[in-house]
Amino acid sequence: MTDKLNKRKIEKEWLNVFSDFAKYRPMNFVKRKDSFLVGIYLQPILGSKRYRVCFYVYNLMVDLEMPTVPLTSSIELKNKKGAINSFSMQEHNNSFKQIIEDFTSQILLLKKEDFSYQELTNYMKSVVDEMNGETTLRDIVLLNYWCGNTEQAEKEIKNGKKIILKWSARVTKSFGGAENWENRVRNLMNKEVLSKTINEQLKKYQLENLKNYELS
Repeated sequence: MTDKLNKRKIEKEWLNVFSDFAKYRPMNFVKRKDSFLVGIYLQPILGSKRYRVCFYVYNLMVDLEMPTVPLTSSIELKNKKGAINSFSMQEHNNSFKQIIEDFTSQILLLKKEDFSYQELTNYMKSVVDEMNGETTLRDIVLLNYWCGNTEQAEKEIKNGKKIILKWSARVTKSFGGAENWENRVRNLMNKEVLSKTINEQLKKYQLENLKNYELS
């Protein structure tokens, strides 16, 4: 019989490894990097005695009006065949070190506490697809703008439009296509407004006291 997940034990062992993260919700840990949150979600599989591992990035500069921090710009840990991996309690106990090695190999941002905004940008570019791409492309622009690299922000707007123009009409219909995407992004490019949104979201998610690891 498969052992039930001991969530407290799992949480403790993951937080011992990623001590710069704080518990946000059960099996969900976050770290603030300036205007972004980076998170690790250990997702129990419904109807199963296993869990999956997900890394995500959330932009505090844009309120998506969700009651909890959304799993945006995310990657789930995959096995050698490229399928999403999951673990029983027994597998966790026997192979935890290997699970961590595999996870940090796939998510290079987790190899160190400090990383640059360029490294965060590179990560987000690696997860752009039609499913959540317009959100991630927007976040790439706003990250560069927030960090003072307005020239690069303009380049990312042009790059984002080129990518969106390649997507199917079924996907782009939900946000109005490339031109509408650009207009919405430009309307957000106001540091005073962005700063206010960051503070409001930290308060909404009760993360005001979360340590801020600045982007280098």
